[in-house]
Amino acid sequence: MRILNPYCISLIELAEFLGINKNHIYADCKKITKHLLEKVVEIQELGRLLQTHWVSSADYINGTGMVNLTFDPLLKPYLLKLKGNFTSSKLEMLLSFKSQYTMRMYSLLKQYESLNKREIDLQKLREMLGIGKDQYQLYGNFRERILEPVQKELKLKSDIYFEFDEIKHGRKIAVIRFHIYSKKWDSRTSNEIMVNQPINLPIKLADIGSLSDKLLELVPEPHKTKKTVLSALESFERKHGFDYVRRNVLYSNAKADKSYAGFLNNALKEDWAHDWELEQQNNVSSKKNVLAVWQRQGFSSQKEYDEYMYKKQMQNYGVVAN
Repeated sequence: MRILNPYCISLIELAEFLGINKNHIYADCKKITKHLLEKVVEIQELGRLLQTHWVSSADYINGTGMVNLTFDPLLKPYLLKLKGNFTSSKLEMLLSFKSQYTMRMYSLLKQYESLNKREIDLQKLREMLGIGKDQYQLYGNFRERILEPVQKELKLKSDIYFEFDEIKHGRKIAVIRFHIYSKKWDSRTSNEIMVNQPINLPIKLADIGSLSDKLLELVPEPHKTKKTVLSALESFERKHGFDYVRRNVLYSNAKADKSYAGFLNNALKEDWAHDWELEQQNNVSSKKNVLAVWQRQGFSSQKEYDEYMYKKQMQNYGVVAN
């Protein structure tokens, strides 16, 4: 296969394109190209899945203000397609997307912009977005973690936005009807986001998944920055969804004594919280109506129960919540 020639670009041009503060050109550009080298981009096509990196190498030439970027040769047809179908401003817009799902949804809806409407079978939509069969299996999780964040990001950063209806077949959601609207794209919005978060830019094209803020809030303060904990939460959320991880975090908060990270990891692997809840339900099986855990404990809401469990674990580590 023919190797793509290195592309030489000035740091000033690269900074202007990415919306980087010119006072920090060299440092910020190096951070961005480093992430481009590290992060994986996935391109799904019929019968194949390509996993590669946007950039193969970044060669900074001291004293010239230039950088030579080399791309994987397998990307050549896709780069040519981008060149043929998008202006630099459109490419800038795509680069500003935080989630890979936003980019895919944009592609799915943009071609129907003139029709203002598109209906997609839910299962087909999951496949088109590249969502695995074991990810976000409950529609509620899919809507909360995929549809709504993508809807919000497209409205903020792109030249189209959408509303959607849920169409049921029987009792289940089977089809999503998208109503597609055009709007003027303001590059300043994307630039402001990119300037404020330059380190995150490369992840926007290759992000496999991101950890829910709601889950992170449940983790005791001493463990919120531990890589082993964050990695486990993100991995199991991708595999099993939000509710699965949430119950095991709460279980670990209540039961872990010393090694929180190790306990949590084992709980996630074996789904200890599931057995825990079943055991508690069995203890009250004689009742006509089985109450939720928080109700049986005398709390007025699930939120109040979650806050109590969190504070209890914090106290175990000698941290007193304000």
